[in-house]
Amino acid sequence: MGRTRTGKARVAAMFAAALAVGIAMQPAGALALTLKEATTVVDLIEALEPQLGDFAYDDEIAEYWFEEDSYGEGWIAKAGFTAETWNRALGETMRGFMALMPDAEVEATFAGLKQGIEALPQLTEAQKAEALAAIDEEIASFLARRAEGEPFAPIVKPLEDRLRRLTLDEAE
Repeated sequence: MGRTRTGKARVAAMFAAALAVGIAMQPAGALALTLKEATTVVDLIEALEPQLGDFAYDDEIAEYWFEEDSYGEGWIAKAGFTAETWNRALGETMRGFMALMPDAEVEATFAGLKQGIEALPQLTEAQKAEALAAIDEEIASFLARRAEGEPFAPIVKPLEDRLRRLTLDEAE
């Protein structure tokens, strides 16, 4: 009987350790984004675009929008965000959206960018090579953000169409 309990205790300890490792390996804040928070982020982007211009996500946009909004109505702060929580929520929402994008769409977009550069007659071969290298860096950055967004994709999924209209449809 003692062996059975020891075996069960060992299995329970291994399960607890595996669970702890799994939680520890989650990206920082992976469990933090909620649908309510992501919806508020999208609502704010829609509301603030007329004043702040078309939304295009990058590393600096959260800080810029928070600061610019603070000079006006302060909608982001009124929604309960600090500069830090806005940056996190916006980043997690957008990375979750990136993770939802089909591989074929991502590949076609980047292939189109590269083809466009290759077709520019005014660029020298050296300039084309430099531009293509810059695009390769952007691709690597995008793919890293996309991978970081996997935990947020299920949360952001109900907002996918709205995010697409705010970001991709306007770029086309």
